[in-house]
Amino acid sequence: MSRVRLIVSSIVLAQTLNLASASAQSTPAAAPPPAPAADRKMPFYDRHKIDISNTRDLYDGVLIADAIIHTDMMFDSQIKWKMTLFQNILNGSNHFQARAAYQLSLMGVAKDDILAIWQPNYVETLDDPRHRAAFEFVRQNARLPSKVNADTHAMLRTHFIDRQIVELIQLTVVNTINAVHDTVTPIPTDQETIDWATTNLSSVGWELGKNASSSPEEQRARPFVGDAIAQAAEEILSQWQPENLRAVNPEFKTDWINYLTGYDISPVTFDTDTDGIEDPFDHFPDDYSRWLKPGLNDENQPPANTPPFDVSAYDYQYFQPAVVPKTRYPFSDRHKLDTEWLRATSIGTSYLEQSYSAKDRAFDVNFQEDLFFVFMLASGCTHCQVHGAYGVYYTAEEDYLQGVIPVDERGPVIDRIHALMDFERSDLFSDAEKAAFRLARDAATLPGRVTAAHIEELRRHYTDREIHEIQSAIMACAWLSPTMQAQATVTDNLSMTFALRYLTPKGWNPGPHLGTPNEQRPYHMTQYTDAYAVNMFGGITFDWASEWVGDDVPLAVDSDRDGVEDAFDGYPNDPTRWEDTDRDGVEDKDDPDIDGDGIPNEREIALGTFPYKADSDGDGRDDPTELANGSDPVDPFSL
Repeated sequence: MSRVRLIVSSIVLAQTLNLASASAQSTPAAAPPPAPAADRKMPFYDRHKIDISNTRDLYDGVLIADAIIHTDMMFDSQIKWKMTLFQNILNGSNHFQARAAYQLSLMGVAKDDILAIWQPNYVETLDDPRHRAAFEFVRQNARLPSKVNADTHAMLRTHFIDRQIVELIQLTVVNTINAVHDTVTPIPTDQETIDWATTNLSSVGWELGKNASSSPEEQRARPFVGDAIAQAAEEILSQWQPENLRAVNPEFKTDWINYLTGYDISPVTFDTDTDGIEDPFDHFPDDYSRWLKPGLNDENQPPANTPPFDVSAYDYQYFQPAVVPKTRYPFSDRHKLDTEWLRATSIGTSYLEQSYSAKDRAFDVNFQEDLFFVFMLASGCTHCQVHGAYGVYYTAEEDYLQGVIPVDERGPVIDRIHALMDFERSDLFSDAEKAAFRLARDAATLPGRVTAAHIEELRRHYTDREIHEIQSAIMACAWLSPTMQAQATVTDNLSMTFALRYLTPKGWNPGPHLGTPNEQRPYHMTQYTDAYAVNMFGGITFDWASEWVGDDVPLAVDSDRDGVEDAFDGYPNDPTRWEDTDRDGVEDKDDPDIDGDGIPNEREIALGTFPYKADSDGDGRDDPTELANGSDPVDPFSL
């Protein structure tokens, strides 16, 4: 290691510790009370009947995102699997702990190195300051509500370019989706993984717990590790045409859902009457207006000896106004995290969004928006709360002539939004709706509070098909909330104006999601969809990513197939290296001025600016100009 690099690493390591300490001083939301002991002991059963893998479009999206994010990119796959294991230890998912540890073993990682990840001080033992910063971010973003703040962003930007930060965010988000899946329907782990984990992880206290199957029918068939996950990733990447915005999204060639579950789910989803209900669940497959036969739910009741759901034990104040801690750095340049979103994994996560909000299914979109809002109130994502509240309002608007609620009829809609903020004490919702809201609320924090009692209460009101649609909506929420919290996404004006008008009287505040004009996302989702329709009808190619953030998002062309898109690859034709931030022909590890702004790396650290960004705050003026003019180069509001 060069002398310059050694000095910078030492200073950066010290700054990482300081910033991590500052981040840890954030005021966390009060933890919800634990579920009753009897409920925690209650066994799950017949999980394969309500497993969300039955909602194929959503689950295919999860598998695509999972396979792609764990390939080599700016971070190599091994370090990402270590971060995945670390996150699932924090999230309390025994299934995904075993899966990640088994994957690392298959990659040749020594057993002692795997077991070390369970140690409470694991992050502090890492020698590489960049790895240490990445794991510190995972530690902060692993649980909801997120603890990520402006100092976290500064810590990451001291070590990484924005595209790498985005990769970290997406990794933690995909892991959160999986952990929430294991929360709402504990996954009966396959025998191969059980055998390996039982032999190798007993010394750290790993146990199967609720991931033990109660019947052969519900047991997973195989693990999604090793050759399987490599093949799944290759199936997507080999078909993908990233330079063609009109290209059809790739599909798996292998039926990975049945490979994993062994549930013998039809690989083709037939919906003859296009009512949103697949034919195997539709009792009237030729009738668009109905699908549920009378008395069907009578066949889905829990066993006679199942105790009634104890509402009082789950009744707690789950909405808490955001607290924005004092930080050394302000938020800045957040739109860059949007513009450098990975297109490849976004193919998978876009499936989640489409499966959740594209059309009415067993439930209408209005009910899905209610679930979304409740989840986000509990998760602490104020950006998502804004979109949830406005989503409830907007779906109500669509039921009126010309999509406008008359002024004298808006009151009940706003009352419903307010009632969702404390649904237990409202008479606006049925017992069935409240059962679904409780599942969303208790799945929104990790480790989750969901127990088998939640599922048994749902069975009193809903069919299995309806239950796994509720779970699917929760999975989509689990993608959005940590994403928007980690990015500190700046909310669009339309939604924020609505929230400031109608939510602030209830104690709500926007948290970190107000920003500078250059960070402002131009569209609300409804406007975005309208713009898409106008462009497509006019024969104009619509670039979803660039239009959404209001800035050009580079196409994910990767000439040397090293996992790093050409737009960020300093050596786009050399698969063995990519890190040259300023494109001066000198690799970052040997470059005394990584961002090429004329300020040496160690000087940047001393000043508090970021070695990987020539314009640290993204306000359009580089750091040397700001320093010469006496303005703060890390504060976009300092002019």
